[in-house]
Amino acid sequence: MSSVWNWIAIPRHGWQFAVFLCGALVIGCAVLMLLTSTPPRYRKTIVAAVTFLAGLYYALEFLIPPALWPLKPPRNPLSEVQPLVATLTQIIWSFALLLGVWNLFLIHGRAVAKHGRGWYNSAAFFISFFAILGAGLLKDYAKNAGLSKASESIFTVLFSGFLTSLDATMFSLIAFYIVSAAYRAFRVKSLEAALMMAAAAIIMLALVPVGAEITNWLPQAGLLSALRVERIGYWLLTSPNMAAQRAIAFGIAVGSLAMGLRIWLSLERGNFFDRQL
Repeated sequence: MSSVWNWIAIPRHGWQFAVFLCGALVIGCAVLMLLTSTPPRYRKTIVAAVTFLAGLYYALEFLIPPALWPLKPPRNPLSEVQPLVATLTQIIWSFALLLGVWNLFLIHGRAVAKHGRGWYNSAAFFISFFAILGAGLLKDYAKNAGLSKASESIFTVLFSGFLTSLDATMFSLIAFYIVSAAYRAFRVKSLEAALMMAAAAIIMLALVPVGAEITNWLPQAGLLSALRVERIGYWLLTSPNMAAQRAIAFGIAVGSLAMGLRIWLSLERGNFFDRQL
């Protein structure tokens, strides 16, 4: 088995790489077609069993110490096949990415074909997708052919000039939603809202030079130095705020663990999980 895996894992180039890539796509598509052709009552059982076995492997590989295995020298045999499992996981992720792209093609292709509302946005998706894909492939091909300057310029214009700028624009628009949410949250309607407003005002003053000037008359050391705005802001950030962040992180960790267990044991229910696979 190890010799077969080593033969498969040998780096290949040119037509051999193309043959291996096409073979992997054919095998993956055949497995997906076989899964979709399975009756629904068995299909969900197969997916649940594979999910459980995959999660069980990582749980046993991580939790069982090597000393508990009856082997000499003490070692965890599950850790020896971890690179193979990690590679298989990457392959599954690759097919999931391919399915995601195919789903986008179906949705936007249907919108362009029917000329529905906002179909030009779907057309822009296809144009940008194939433009950046072609620029990336041209960049790699030209690098091997010694003509990388022009191809890198095209890729830089599309990636850094368009994609990065659009990402920055999209994230900058989030600031307006944050300001709107902060305005609604900081309206003093209760004691909690008043405390939050006061803490936010102190921290904002502590982060700008004018805040330090307000209490600049207080001494730099001693008991009264604790009343300086920058000291109060630092204390709010490192003590109450840090405690709240740790509580939120702890709650997120517990929720993630519960969600992971439910998905691992196929106990999750909802609009997606209740559909026929």
